[in-house]
Amino acid sequence: MTIRVPEETFSEIKDVCSDLGEAYNFNQFVNQSLGAILEVIKHDGENVPIPRFAMMARLMKNYEDGVFSKKSLEGKD
Repeated sequence: MTIRVPEETFSEIKDVCSDLGEAYNFNQFVNQSLGAILEVIKHDGENVPIPRFAMMARLMKNYEDGVFSKKSLEGKD
C-alpha cells in the first residue's frame, strides 16, 4: 500500500519518530496512527478517547531518565 503525504507532513512525522528514539520508524508510526484513527472512529459514545498510541508517543517524547528511579533490591525506595 502506498500512502501519499505532502513533503512537509513527511518531514514532521520523521521529526516525531526521531524524538521517539529507536522505538519507532516511519512505517511503524503510520501503522499505529491508522490504528488510532480507527479506534476513534469505532468508538461509541460522546466522550471520544485520546488514542493510546498518541498518549504513549507523547509520554515517550517527554520521557526523561530522571523521572523514573530504580527500586532497591529490597523493594524499598
